[in-house]
Parts: sequence; C-alpha cells; structure tokens
Amino acid sequence: MIRNAPGRKKTVILYISITIALTWLLQFMPIMLGLDVSDTSVSSFDYASIFFTVGGVMPTLVGIVFVFLFYSKEGIKAFLKKCFIPNRYSFVTIAVALALVCFEVLVTQSVGKLFGAEALGFEGLKLIGQNPLYIFYFLFWGLISGPLSEEFGWRGFLTDQLFNKNKLFLMSLFIGFIWGIWHLPLYFYPAQIQNEWFKINPFLGLAFIISTMSAALVYTAIYVISRGKVFPIFFLHMFKNIILTGAMIYPFSFTYKIVVVPVEIIIDLIFYFAISHTGFYKKALNDVQVANYLKTGVPSRQGK
Repeated sequence: MIRNAPGRKKTVILYISITIALTWLLQFMPIMLGLDVSDTSVSSFDYASIFFTVGGVMPTLVGIVFVFLFYSKEGIKAFLKKCFIPNRYSFVTIAVALALVCFEVLVTQSVGKLFGAEALGFEGLKLIGQNPLYIFYFLFWGLISGPLSEEFGWRGFLTDQLFNKNKLFLMSLFIGFIWGIWHLPLYFYPAQIQNEWFKINPFLGLAFIISTMSAALVYTAIYVISRGKVFPIFFLHMFKNIILTGAMIYPFSFTYKIVVVPVEIIIDLIFYFAISHTGFYKKALNDVQVANYLKTGVPSRQGK
C-alpha cells in the first residue's frame, strides 16, 4: 500500500508538521496583516475568510497529497473507497453517531437547567420545519466546516498510518491532541467559539483540546465498528458541529456554552469505554485488522 515513503514515523511527523505549519501560517496571516477578523468564519465571505478557509482544509489537502505521493495504485483505490463508498455497517454507525450527539445535547441542556439555563432555541430545526430544503443548506455548511476539510487527513490518512490494534487508546488521544492544537488560530477569531470559551475562562478554552481528545476516541470507535470506513465519520463530525454546538439548536444559553465541553468529554469517554468492551467491537476490530492485511499483504503491527 505504501510506496517510496520515508518511513512510517517520518511520514507521520512530516504530515503533522506540514499540516500545522500551513494552517497556522494561513490563519494567522489576516491577524498579522491587520485585517478585520471580528466576524470571520468559513461563511463570512470577507477577505480574511479566504486565508481562514484555505488554512482550514490543510488536514485533508496534505493528507490527499501524501496518499497520491506515497500510496500504490491499490492503496489509493482503497483510500478512496474507505472515504466515499459506504458498507452495510456505515449507516448503522451514522445512526449511532446521531443518537450519541443528540444524547449529549439532552444531557448538556438538562445539566444547564440545573444552573438556570434557558431553553434551546432550535432555530435551525424550525427553519427546516418551515422549508425542508433548508436541510441541504445545513448539510452543506456542516460538511465543509470540518468533516470534508479535515477527516480525509485525520482519520483517512493519519489514522491509517498510526493504526495499532493494541494501542488504539493512545493513538486516539495523540491524534486528538494534534487535532486540538491545530485549532490554535481560532482562539484569535472573535466569531469562533474557542475564542469565546477562552474569554469566559482560560481553563474552559484549554478544555476544548481535551474535548478533541475525547472526541477522537469516539471517532476511532466509529472507524472500527464501520470496519475501517471514514465515510460515517464525516457525519459524526457534522453532527457535532451543527447540532451539539451549532445552528440546529441555536440560540443556546450562556450556561449551555459553559457546560457543553465537560459534558461532551464525560459522555465521549463513557461511550468509548462501554463500546470498546463489547464483543461486537472486538470482532469489528479483528475484521479491520484482517482487511488491512488483505489490502497490504503486511501483518498489522502488534504494539512492538
């Protein structure tokens, strides 16, 4: 599957270094140039948003470049298949992902109410109720605001490089940490929730990085139970973006914004440890290992 690569460890270091360097360079550029970034986001369509958006696609862009540089023809086909072609497990895992995110919203709001949180606005759902075509609007922005711009890299390329049956927990935490610090420029954009969290409390802002680590555990679980597919992870990422902290339930209270991070961390951890101890998950993990062997002809690493 790998051809002319500089070695797995060097490839991983190179991928992470290039991805973070390009993202930080591009997304910090508007700030260094003194541009107005007060409302900058993927959908703001101001001049700064060009740098912001291009920087945000680096995980996917660099990942795809690495795939075409270092993978054999068979490896490239396998990569495209795992990203675009669902299997019979994909739709089950998409349903599981949706249920998990909705449960996180329910628990977050329930905990928030204990501290006087106002009811969720559900403006996004109301718009869909008035005009069902709005669902395509939310799907579009939900997919390009993270899933398509990141997951070809984080889960499509990097997870493949680091996949180790006996070290999935550590692998997931490592990818989650890289994923978290990759977001550093967003702390300097007032329209981004990371900026707001940090202003509320620096510890809450830094807790976002812990939340990406816990979320990475869930993403790994979805990857495994879907038998190595990235396709359903696009939807999990989208659900977290547009439902848990997004337009589908907006506006939400100040209390909700504070509570959502710790609740997400706790539920993600419970989900991962619960599902990873099931027979279904263990069988799926073995299937992923066998599938990797059949595609590459090289036995998967066993933690050595």
